[in-house]
Amino acid sequence: MLNRLSCTVALVCCSASFGFPEIVADGVRDATYPPAKELQACTTTFGDSTDALCDRSDGGSELCNLHATVQNGVLFIFIGGNLESNFNKFDLFIDAKQGGQNVLRTDNPDVDFNGLNRMGGNPGLTFDTCVTPDFYLTVTNGGDPAAMYASAAQLLSLGGGVGAYLGQGVPCTSPIVNQLGIIVALNNSNAAGVGGDGGSVKGAAAVDTGIEIAIPLPVLGYDPAIQQNIRFVAFINSGGHDFLSNQVLGPLPGGSGNLGEPRSVNLANIDGNQYATLVVNPQEQACPPAPPACVSDLNGDGVTDGTDLTLVLGGWGVCP
Repeated sequence: MLNRLSCTVALVCCSASFGFPEIVADGVRDATYPPAKELQACTTTFGDSTDALCDRSDGGSELCNLHATVQNGVLFIFIGGNLESNFNKFDLFIDAKQGGQNVLRTDNPDVDFNGLNRMGGNPGLTFDTCVTPDFYLTVTNGGDPAAMYASAAQLLSLGGGVGAYLGQGVPCTSPIVNQLGIIVALNNSNAAGVGGDGGSVKGAAAVDTGIEIAIPLPVLGYDPAIQQNIRFVAFINSGGHDFLSNQVLGPLPGGSGNLGEPRSVNLANIDGNQYATLVVNPQEQACPPAPPACVSDLNGDGVTDGTDLTLVLGGWGVCP
């Protein structure tokens, strides 16, 4: 179970909450959020929801914008849009610490009927260069009356780890509140945003209802002494986690169609960055180098010996 996770971290507040109202994770964007990290560039190929029903979306799914901030040691993520009430999936990958998986493995925790591992292998869903998610969360909803469900898992560099079913809630009425402090809320009342095929994306920024998630930083294993900036990859997937839409944030290039089979998708081969970044430290490298296990092992063979000394002597003198 995910509640077996334990860690000691120094918490950091990425946006001061002093003088600002507390964010409430209810599926409605609070004014406290900073401007959007990413805006959708593609009209939705998974149907355009226009019914404006708070508890359900029978028309389609879209991801219009993504906002993120940290308040009082909790990461808040708001994604404006809709999640169709046909058990399609909203998949969110978070890169909040060193390690993780740039190429999705098949030996991760079994969550959401093993949907996470369904996206790995042969060769496996591949993220942009330097994006190595270490946490996964998925949300779905459907039925009559509509209900929503969520699961989460660690993404360890060597696989394994722990995952959990986070619980059940009701869109627009009852968020999912997990014992770890994770909150997942859904409000499907958006009827504007981006259009369907042949429509417009001009309304993406104005959408202020959708999916909202709160995750305490200790659950993510966040340690600002090692990595401060947090990266996100979010997309709409089919009910079996086996067909990616074009609703991705950061966005695909405008006019892109569905991505299809997740195992065959390599986001690094697509123009632009298919991820969003919550910038805590503007000076932090996009690809922070992993520290060597032994600083004197210059050639990385696991031994400090004459070969390493030769490398030192070969580089002796004035550095250009």
